Amino acid sequence: MSEPTHKAAAGPDVHEDHAGQILVTRNHQVIRSWASTRGATPATTRPAEGGRLPADALRLAWPGGDDGSESVTWDQWLEAFDTYDLRFWYREHEPDGATSTFWRFDPSDHDEG
Repeated sequence: MSEPTHKAAAGPDVHEDHAGQILVTRNHQVIRSWASTRGATPATTRPAEGGRLPADALRLAWPGGDDGSESVTWDQWLEAFDTYDLRFWYREHEPDGATSTFWRFDPSDHDEG
């Protein structure tokens, strides 16, 4: 039997089973903690439209990076994340054991994390 390609992380006590495993969550605490330990902050590439940040403009800004994004609050970022019903996919470690900065998100079907 092969290992699953990803694992649901419904809360902060859920971690990878092995280095390189992809985790998926909708839990705000998990997302903020993962970003914080890597020095990432919430950002956007476009201003709010009608009071909401566009889903495709949500970013995490990395220390020393300059991708032209604008800082936003975690409340703004997470509100957009919830409004667009997104799932956050991430790795804690790369397959070689190095701390990972891999992340992405996609629409949720509410069956994970």
